[in-house]
Amino acid sequence: MPNKKRLPLLGAFLALAVMASCSSQPKDDPSTTPPSSPAVSKEPAADKSTEKAELVIYGAAGNTEEEFNNRWGNALRAKFPNYTLHYIVNQKGSTLPELITAGQPIDIIFDSIGGAAGSLIQNGFQYDISELAKKHNVDLSRFEPTFLDATKQLGGLYGLPVNGGGLVLYYNKDIFDKFGVPYPVDGMTWDDLLALSKKVTKNEGGKQYAGFATSVTHPMRMNPMSLEIVDKTTLQAAIDNDKWKQFLQTVIVSPVVQDAGYKAFIQEKKGLLFTNDFAKEQNLAMFVMNFGLQYAVKEFETMNWDMVSLPTVKEAPGIGTQPYPNFFFVTASSKYKDAAMEVLKYVTSDEHEMIESKKGNIPVLKNEEIKKVFGQETAFKNKNMKNAVFYNRFASPHARTIYDDKVIGAMESNLKKVIYGEADLNTAFRMAEEEANKAIEEMKLKK
Repeated sequence: MPNKKRLPLLGAFLALAVMASCSSQPKDDPSTTPPSSPAVSKEPAADKSTEKAELVIYGAAGNTEEEFNNRWGNALRAKFPNYTLHYIVNQKGSTLPELITAGQPIDIIFDSIGGAAGSLIQNGFQYDISELAKKHNVDLSRFEPTFLDATKQLGGLYGLPVNGGGLVLYYNKDIFDKFGVPYPVDGMTWDDLLALSKKVTKNEGGKQYAGFATSVTHPMRMNPMSLEIVDKTTLQAAIDNDKWKQFLQTVIVSPVVQDAGYKAFIQEKKGLLFTNDFAKEQNLAMFVMNFGLQYAVKEFETMNWDMVSLPTVKEAPGIGTQPYPNFFFVTASSKYKDAAMEVLKYVTSDEHEMIESKKGNIPVLKNEEIKKVFGQETAFKNKNMKNAVFYNRFASPHARTIYDDKVIGAMESNLKKVIYGEADLNTAFRMAEEEANKAIEEMKLKK
């Protein structure tokens, strides 16, 4: 990003960060956070230094200004009275390309690991903070290592995680009760899940119930075998192989085609089952999605549900989801890198992570005391949240690229053809890879 003169941040600028709906997250972005809650009553001890800084934080993940303030802004202003903080939310009129064109400086980017390749790397904002972390006495050994590995896969330690993320299995208790079937449990394999799915895939009173569903996007992004979506060396799709075929056959195709009624239902619907089917229509017994769905969908307040850990594959016993953390990234163009590092240091401190954990945000530190209070101040404190998140070990993160979504999109459209009986699995993978590589080349030409 060009090092242009810092623009004045007046009322018109602040209007960019007007509140939006809590459900404004993109459909395929697994990043979700608990609803806004009042600012913590105990303010952190103020920093005594005299350093002044004007920090601009860009919310690429789409969180509103109110959410930012309740989670971090209020505490940071109390902790660092000499810092002036401005928050810009990613929305129409304040997208990164628009801000870059306007010469708006940005010091910290808040984004998910899935979005970072586009917001951070593609715009040249990446900056390795390893030396800054040493300078400011940040103990990196405190962190869950796979969370740090997630950003290192992008090329360096470009930021620190502020909350975790990952896939869990949600289930509707009423459907299991209706058919007299035992609930899912932590530690299941995918074979266990498919067997259980058969028992609750039924047509009752003219209503078709499906046992299990998930999107194509999320299991690919967070697959437990750490399979690459794009080969980082060749920048070509890396999906046409036996491991990907076996995994996607298991989690996408098999749950549908093993039951004629379910298959007919999907063919009539012309689309895979998703959040509305689980939470609103309530015709789906089990649903894999990123942890945090319960905070974003109001039906979770009244439906009879719970969650367990993501099923595991035989090739990786005890290994669950890849982590999907959100980060504060320090930008290469920031004039206030030391102040930005102090912000990162505080929001990942034991003190603040304890607050985050109680609010139901997955903690990023290994500290068991912080994990112990996970979700205690949420409406869902009696749910199986802690086990669902921490029962399995996190899988190693795969190397992410800005082209991943091109491959995922091609794979989804071709897997649907398998379900509809229009193509076999081998043909679907071959076609998906060809379509993805063409889309990647077109994307390269637009740079």
